Amino acid sequence: MLVFVILHYKNINDTIECLKSIKKLNNQEQIRIIIVDNHTLNEEEYELLKEYTEDIILLKDNIGFAKANNEGAKHAINKYHPEYLYIINNDTIINQKDLLDRINKIYKETNFDILGPYIEAPLYSGSVNPYKPLKNKEEVRKEITYQQKLLKIYNNPLLYKGLVLGMKIKHIVKKRKIMTNAKERLTDVALHGCAIIFSKKYYEKYNDIFYPNTFLYHEESFLYLRITKDNLISIYDPDIHIIHKEGASLDTSFNGKEREKKIFRTKEIIKSLELLNKEMNE
Repeated sequence: MLVFVILHYKNINDTIECLKSIKKLNNQEQIRIIIVDNHTLNEEEYELLKEYTEDIILLKDNIGFAKANNEGAKHAINKYHPEYLYIINNDTIINQKDLLDRINKIYKETNFDILGPYIEAPLYSGSVNPYKPLKNKEEVRKEITYQQKLLKIYNNPLLYKGLVLGMKIKHIVKKRKIMTNAKERLTDVALHGCAIIFSKKYYEKYNDIFYPNTFLYHEESFLYLRITKDNLISIYDPDIHIIHKEGASLDTSFNGKEREKKIFRTKEIIKSLELLNKEMNE
């Protein structure tokens, strides 16, 4: 059995589009869907989602990415004991009807703990997988310093305007970013958090599928730290494909207030990085 865990936050249209794509897959008798709502659904939206699944977890607070997905995973494991958990953002679209057959084939060939798909995203030519993690404390400290400098700029309206203008000019000159290593299977890699398939072999080893103490951002680096420490099998395989709209929920939350969104995002990144640095020390 394959269980999808979809984290919902505010953008009901994206969630429904995601659900419709799952309902088009083959082997529906072996597929279940769990929606985890981070305290945003109203009654009308709740009724809409009930048309797609009976498993809707209504959280009393917005507890962020990792904790909310952990709640969904625990529900899936306790109720269905699936062979695979597919954790996806609500702003994603599944477009392979034979998805379960493809996953089964890759598992037979690799015995993976976690599997990442080819992630098609609007801003990139290629896949955003595999993810580039922060692998050591030096890299983490450098990134913290960089994010702190960004935060100072975002907090100053004049400096922020200058940065925005500079970025607009840069985007005019610079070509669309082309990702590499997207066309072949890779092992021992970090995987992007918007779409990860966990095997039973993985989730039976841990109380939580994700490191639980972050709110948003860098969950991938924590997961990669677990992969390297525990010698897990992580696979990127372009034979699995997903479309990711990138940041749609956060855009909806800030309703066009770009500077406020960047300030929030950067603060959360710094918090996660400080936790990652501490975890590496331990």
